[in-house]
Amino acid sequence: MSIDPATTQLLVVDYQERLFGAMPEAARESARKAADTLVFTARELGIPVTFTEQYPQGLGATLPELVAVDPFVKLAFAATDEPGFDARLAGRPHVVVFGMETHICVAHTALGLRARGLAVSVAYDACLSRRTADSDAGLIWMREEGALILPSETLIFGWLGRAEGPLFKAVSRRIR
Repeated sequence: MSIDPATTQLLVVDYQERLFGAMPEAARESARKAADTLVFTARELGIPVTFTEQYPQGLGATLPELVAVDPFVKLAFAATDEPGFDARLAGRPHVVVFGMETHICVAHTALGLRARGLAVSVAYDACLSRRTADSDAGLIWMREEGALILPSETLIFGWLGRAEGPLFKAVSRRIR
């Protein structure tokens, strides 16, 4: 599978304020930076970006720095099990996914996307769970079910394709 921005959609799962605060402090900043760079690059390249929010009354809104536009509110752990979610998919065959918690909402959503025949890549360094072992288990489960588990930089530079131009420079500054 190629990492082509023309065939990709980005799905940000439950990157919410109160949930983020419950994640291990040591992992939060690097994951937030990877998330921010993925969203920035996708938007610059015209890749459709969809945000989900799990029970926002309790878990808060998406982190403000990600500037979620019209987030899809859900109660189902798998966004794919929530009525109306399929209408949020952009009709592209490859979905790049990241979010919280890796072993719950990210995993169940990724597997729901795989069941629909979509290619799924998980940006593991932008995923968080309260416990590292749970995150690891979720990533293993998704990989065993056919999702690619990749660093955000692999996906971002795959979208860019070349080490040139103003967007490449802007992205390079963000990942330093």
